[in-house]
Amino acid sequence: MAELSGDMKKNFEEIKERIDEHKDDFEGIKKSAEDLGSKLKDAKEGWESSRAEKGDKHEVAENEETHQTH
Repeated sequence: MAELSGDMKKNFEEIKERIDEHKDDFEGIKKSAEDLGSKLKDAKEGWESSRAEKGDKHEVAENEETHQTH
């Protein structure tokens, strides 16, 4: 049983080393995902603002048209 614990510890250390070797890769992927999320959020907010502005322009045009016909 003591040898099994030793093997488990050795396997754990090997796995930990592999993870540590790729830690920078994970951080790079994480940063890229965060940057993409930020860009998507900005694009969504820009689209929403644009739609709201177009909606306002449309509403103003409708009001002017209604005012002119009455």
